[in-house]
Amino acid sequence: KRIESAQMAESIEKAEADKTIEEECDEKEDTEDAEMQSDSSESDVDIDEEDEEANKKRLEELQKQIEENTYFYDGHTEMIKILRNTGELEKLREAREKMSQYFPLTQELWLEWLRDEIPLATDEKERKHVYDLFERAVKDYLSVDVWLEYVQFCIGGMGQIDGISHIRDVFERALATAGLHVAAGSSLWEAYREFENALMSGYMPQPGQVATPEQEEKFNSQQDRVVSLFKRQLSIPLMDMHETMSEFKEYYEDEIDDGTKEAYTKALEKLEKLMPYEEALTAAEPPRLDAYLSYIDYEMTHDDPARIQNIFERALQENCLNSELWLKYAKYLDHKRLQVETLVLGMYERSVRNCPWCSQLWQRYVLAMERFHKPQKEIKELVDRALQCGFNSGADYLVVWSTYCDYLRRRIKWNQDHEEELDLFRITIESAVNFLAYYGVEADPKGSLQQFWAVIEGKFCGNMTRAREIWTEIMSAGRNHEAALWLDYLRLERAYGDNKHCRKLLNRALNVVTDWPEAIVEAMINFEREEGDLEQYDAAVTKCEVHMDAVNKERKEAEQEEKRQNRRIEKKQKRFDAKQKGKKGPGQKNDTEKSPKKVSEGKAVKNENRKRKVSQEEPNDFKVPEVPNSKGPPPPVFKEPPPPTGQKGPPPPGFKGPPPPGYKGAEPATKKPKIDETPNNGAGGDGPTTHSDFVEKAEQDPDKSRRTSFVSNLDYSIDEDRIGQIFAKCGEMTDIRLVKTIKGKSKGYAYVEFKDELGVLEALKLDRTPIEGRPMFVSKCEDRSQKKAQFKFSTAMEKNKLFIKNLPFTCSKDALIQIFSEHGPVKEVRMVTYRSGAPKGLAYVEFEDEQDAAKAVMKTDGLKIGDHEIEVAISNPPQRGTPVNVREETSFTPTLGGGKKETET
Repeated sequence: KRIESAQMAESIEKAEADKTIEEECDEKEDTEDAEMQSDSSESDVDIDEEDEEANKKRLEELQKQIEENTYFYDGHTEMIKILRNTGELEKLREAREKMSQYFPLTQELWLEWLRDEIPLATDEKERKHVYDLFERAVKDYLSVDVWLEYVQFCIGGMGQIDGISHIRDVFERALATAGLHVAAGSSLWEAYREFENALMSGYMPQPGQVATPEQEEKFNSQQDRVVSLFKRQLSIPLMDMHETMSEFKEYYEDEIDDGTKEAYTKALEKLEKLMPYEEALTAAEPPRLDAYLSYIDYEMTHDDPARIQNIFERALQENCLNSELWLKYAKYLDHKRLQVETLVLGMYERSVRNCPWCSQLWQRYVLAMERFHKPQKEIKELVDRALQCGFNSGADYLVVWSTYCDYLRRRIKWNQDHEEELDLFRITIESAVNFLAYYGVEADPKGSLQQFWAVIEGKFCGNMTRAREIWTEIMSAGRNHEAALWLDYLRLERAYGDNKHCRKLLNRALNVVTDWPEAIVEAMINFEREEGDLEQYDAAVTKCEVHMDAVNKERKEAEQEEKRQNRRIEKKQKRFDAKQKGKKGPGQKNDTEKSPKKVSEGKAVKNENRKRKVSQEEPNDFKVPEVPNSKGPPPPVFKEPPPPTGQKGPPPPGFKGPPPPGYKGAEPATKKPKIDETPNNGAGGDGPTTHSDFVEKAEQDPDKSRRTSFVSNLDYSIDEDRIGQIFAKCGEMTDIRLVKTIKGKSKGYAYVEFKDELGVLEALKLDRTPIEGRPMFVSKCEDRSQKKAQFKFSTAMEKNKLFIKNLPFTCSKDALIQIFSEHGPVKEVRMVTYRSGAPKGLAYVEFEDEQDAAKAVMKTDGLKIGDHEIEVAISNPPQRGTPVNVREETSFTPTLGGGKKETET
């Protein structure tokens, strides 16, 4: 026993010791767990702080981007997501409100917003706020889910005053909007029936009690409501119609009437026809536009307005950014002339919020506002919204402005006191023209808005002076080359103007129209047939014949040039095709059939023929370069052929290629040119020199050629010192070489060599400067024999340059600048003179902008300067070689004597 008790005591002590160890281990584990949890919580805090800082920074970036561009859709949605995660309710509400100002919200965004607000609606004020949100949500897009959420929220307020009637009203609106939805509409009907069934169960007596007459009456009335809902649902083609009929048979104990059966049968037949379109929607990938368009076309053939509106709304829920779909919907409503203001204007409001870039939707919105007789103030606000949304082109702004101006014109009652309305129309259309001018001619290519204004002034106001001013502005915008515009102007002038202005208009048109001159010619001849005498008719016919001869000649030359160009292209293409296909000429073999020996022999013969041909050429080829505007033939420049292969001599004068093989230094020239005996007195030269000597040296030294200017048409009394004074401001000169005859007299041209190329660029600015009464010509030093002579100024139409003739000989350049600068910035004025510097009464005025030039033509043509009535036209010189008798209406006029050439100074 003692042994057993001792063993028992020992086991108890051991158990207690083990328990103590276990407790210590448990305590240690608990401590470690607590420490780990503490570390984890501290780590979570650090992570949360980092996330919070990152969110704050991102929110600031998004806020800045949204302020710069309020239509930044992704920025709005991202900001809402971040604020929702951080739980900042007030800022979240502000972000959602701001986004809803610029965009309609999708079903997902609305449901998310509403489910955040519903739990917070604990009093009447907050519930009203949620009601307002639901009303806004159901107007953006057709959504069965949003309607179900709405009625569910309304049921929660059933105990309020008129709570049941409010719930029924919302249900009826939901059925009118989405009850025809074939795929999802049945859920609204079932929810409505469940609500009415719940009310009906409240009218049943408690178990063991007898129903009172009042309870029986309410119960029967409620049962009739449920039966009516069943019958209404069964008359509409919806999914699961068979299950609904089975449920109705179980619910309704009486026999179903024939009317209900017939309606159900028709709805079932309709559903069978609609099922292929519903299945196509189910099989297609969002946004399923093609499937919806087919569905819409089918419904429109059956002309059921309610069903057509429903399928349009379903399609727009997934294709809300498709402006063409909105336009199709708008055209349907306008065509039907549905006088439901909330429906039509609501659709347009949603359309422009979804597609603000579509000017046609804004246009139709303005017209719809006018049809519903909205006040002018509201329509003006709508137009202002349209102009602020930022269209892609000026043509879109033209659509909006034209629609608003049309509306203002219709407000004018010409048989009543209309001064106020007319003033508003004039102010508005002038603002529209100035607004569109910012976008250039492309905004209104035909000047349609100004044409409309001119018709109002000429026809209704009898103010042809103002109408002509408006047409002058139209033509001044660079449109005066279009025949169609001149014909429109002529129609207005003939209807409300006079013959004098018609003739002047036709003459101007004949001078400037380039796209369809035949139309102007026909109009001019027909006008004189109807209005003029025989002399005026004959003059018009002669003038038109001369003009058309010049036009046809120019067209023929253009056609010939085009044919030549096409032939060149065809030849190149044929050679290219032959090379690609490996084709050879007739009788020749392919390269693969030739032996290497024959190929080498062919090359040797070819090289031998080339050497023989070179050896037969003349040793010296004399070519006379063209010296611009110089008198007398210039000295010759010696040109020699390249030395034959193997020659070890220097390159000939004027040779610009690489030196021949073996050439190591300069050797005496093969032939010395003739030199002037007169020593050169120019700066930097001590010995005799000639024009050809200088050209050869310049050609051998391209750098020297680039630093040298060629000066011609100098007065013969001018010497090197005078030339140095003229070009002193251009830069440092290293040499002046005045070319002289053998007797030491000046030939009227010289070379001025500068230290660098910048001096040449400055010297070119002095081109045409009058020196001693003569225009001095300055150009770069070039070998003219290697360059085809080109006319300095353009020989084609220059729309920004005017040609003026019949100027007084006393008219100065400064006077012309003063006259024409009133119509826009003048870039340059050039007076046309003889070589002697005597004026011809002609000048060119170049504007910086084509529109200013066109405007100046209208304003200054026929202007009197002294006793002379000047003629002004767009510069359009004839092609070189055009007969003088064809130049009557061009910018060039024949000169007396015929031998002198015109010079622009």
